[in-house]
Amino acid sequence: MQIKLDDPDYPAALRQLPNPPSVLTTSGPLERRRAIAIVGSRDACDEALIFAHGLAFQLASAGILVISGGAVGVDGAAHRGALAANGATWVVSPTGKDRLYPLEHRALFAEVAASTESRMVWAFADHTDATPPTMRYRNGVLAAFSEALIVVQAHYKSGSRNAAGWARGLRRPVWAVTAAPWMGEFCGSLVEVAQGTARPLCSAAQLFRALALGDPATPPRVDVRTLVAARPRQNSRRALAKATLEDAPPQAPDMGSWTAEETSVFTNLCHNPMHIDEIADRTGFTIPPIRTALLTLSLKDVVVEGPDGFYRRRFAS
Repeated sequence: MQIKLDDPDYPAALRQLPNPPSVLTTSGPLERRRAIAIVGSRDACDEALIFAHGLAFQLASAGILVISGGAVGVDGAAHRGALAANGATWVVSPTGKDRLYPLEHRALFAEVAASTESRMVWAFADHTDATPPTMRYRNGVLAAFSEALIVVQAHYKSGSRNAAGWARGLRRPVWAVTAAPWMGEFCGSLVEVAQGTARPLCSAAQLFRALALGDPATPPRVDVRTLVAARPRQNSRRALAKATLEDAPPQAPDMGSWTAEETSVFTNLCHNPMHIDEIADRTGFTIPPIRTALLTLSLKDVVVEGPDGFYRRRFAS
């Protein structure tokens, strides 16, 4: 089914985005309910995948909708955990409805689409392939749908941290499950907590207390091999393709189509973090249009947030 921006049943949460999707294509109606997003690395360690699966199971068992982006790794573990609880999960895809990404999750997506509770959600037109911009925009959509976002093991430069930035911009709480200090490849989660931009998540019970959900259910034992079967090998061609998609160095932006607010905000930023109040002083704009410009520039991947309330250019001036 399709839901247009001017339809009365268009999700109100998405209207908080600076550029909400003009049309949503879904595998069923999008009912309003409490929702938590779980995101994380595609190559997370086995323990992190088991934790994500278990946490999603516990949230779904408590009647919470689990939202993620459908990627291999943590996303897939979260979707499967919610399904194992006979609960609801939404897959927010970075493609159009007639595209499948990633191919490894063909069976998972079919199960979600066939479910009476779960949904596939496409915020892009048909024939849209997965690209870095669509992946980042997808992160904004899933963050907007959710009342809080949980990051499970993130690299320093990652889509998970992009999702966390969207959540903060939308005033959604961010929680991060930090990796062990010696697991340097997953320092992104640790940095989120160290900078004060995310709350440390140490247990499901801690999260359930914050959400006033009572006691979490005991998650089932899971064979981690069912969660890592689609995980990319670091020396594989798929890993190289992933690096090409997500880790390519930023290019100088084309500001030809930018609004006056976006141009002014970006021009006044530098590589050192600047507080939003200082941005307002420099540009002469009030906070609401500046916040909208910053969210849009974040989608364009030319501005990043950190620490909370401070913004900088993604690349050096």
